[in-house]
Amino acid sequence: MQRLESREFLELADKFYDKKNYEEALVYYKKALHYVMESDDKSDEADLFLKLGNLYSDMEKYETAEEHYKNSLNIYSKKKDYIGRGYCLTGLGIIHEHNSEYDQARNYYDQALKSFRKKGDAEREGIVLSLIGSTYESQGAWEDALMEYKRSYHKFEESGHKPPEKYEEISQRVEEKRSTTKFSRQELVLAIAYLLGLIVAEVMVAHYNLQVGLLLDSLILFALLFNSSLKTSYNFSVLLRSMMALPIIRIIGLSIPLMQIDPLYWFPIISIPLFAASYTIMRAQGLSLKNVGFIWGNIPLQLIIALTGIFLGTIEYLILQPKPLIATYNLQNVIFASIILIISTGLAEEILFRGIIQKNAQNVFGAALGLLYTALLFTALHIGWNSFYDLIFVFIVALFYGYVFYKTKSIFGITLSHGISNTFLFLIVPFYAPLVYSWLPF
Repeated sequence: MQRLESREFLELADKFYDKKNYEEALVYYKKALHYVMESDDKSDEADLFLKLGNLYSDMEKYETAEEHYKNSLNIYSKKKDYIGRGYCLTGLGIIHEHNSEYDQARNYYDQALKSFRKKGDAEREGIVLSLIGSTYESQGAWEDALMEYKRSYHKFEESGHKPPEKYEEISQRVEEKRSTTKFSRQELVLAIAYLLGLIVAEVMVAHYNLQVGLLLDSLILFALLFNSSLKTSYNFSVLLRSMMALPIIRIIGLSIPLMQIDPLYWFPIISIPLFAASYTIMRAQGLSLKNVGFIWGNIPLQLIIALTGIFLGTIEYLILQPKPLIATYNLQNVIFASIILIISTGLAEEILFRGIIQKNAQNVFGAALGLLYTALLFTALHIGWNSFYDLIFVFIVALFYGYVFYKTKSIFGITLSHGISNTFLFLIVPFYAPLVYSWLPF
């Protein structure tokens, strides 16, 4: 009898809810909940808490809605009802998004994605990915917004359901918003000042006084920390925080005694703070691996990009002519050392510079200026090689890698190209230098 009455109240509540008569719907949902709780049916109880959460959210009573979502989530979690969990987590994300708490919203949306993914609900994944995109769009993080919207569109296609909006239309809307969002003169001046400061610090370390260079890097680090905490735009604050990795890497790298270590192993040792900095920034910024370029993309194209490393490494050898990092040239040594270089130079540097810093710079300055600014930062950290021609070469390569990342959103090809380039620079070409020189027309 109680179950019958609760269903009748529930049907009435649903009818009023569909007609947006929220007050009447609330009366009957509460009556239904009273009977459900007496019957001790946890599944029905969780469903009703979820409905009440949705109702209170529509009534803009967000604190009450959050309470009901959490009650429902607790029951669904105990019963391992992943679809129910996904709905509750989505509702909680929407509440935080409404309150402009975008990082918390994305945290709930990410958990909802995992729940829907466990049950293979591609349509709901598409909806949640679109919501994640909207949080980035609200913050002006255009690159991340476009990436999430594209993932959402593909999920809808995968599910066989029509997306609510075509990706082309979304992309056009985002680009129009981007074009109307201008960076301030103060932000431009600060960005240039930090670039020049890093250049001066690198020149000081390479040519004049190591201690003074380290002091400058320390001052730059504290200045970035201070400026990023001020009430600036979200995107500019994020850019400054991501740039903090650069002086940190230099300070740690120069503080580690490497003289008694084989030069090949300098690279993985120095890459540790690189990976640590990237991981910390990703966590703080709420970035997933896909956000920073961990996608395959067009495999044939990515492999072609990877093969450019052969040419780039050979050209840079002609400029720098470094000594080989291995004593004996054989297949085993080359493979082992190349894996070290691909991971510690290619992967570590491309995650930070292209996957994080470039994307943040483009959100502030736009595609062209953001790419240019990142290329200059990347070039500045190569001043220690003491070659003007190499700086020109590195700058061109940085522009190339940055453009590839901007177009493909993947670091797969450029990571391999970067690692292969260093493999040829340090491992292969030094043993074949006479042959390489014989190819030159002069």
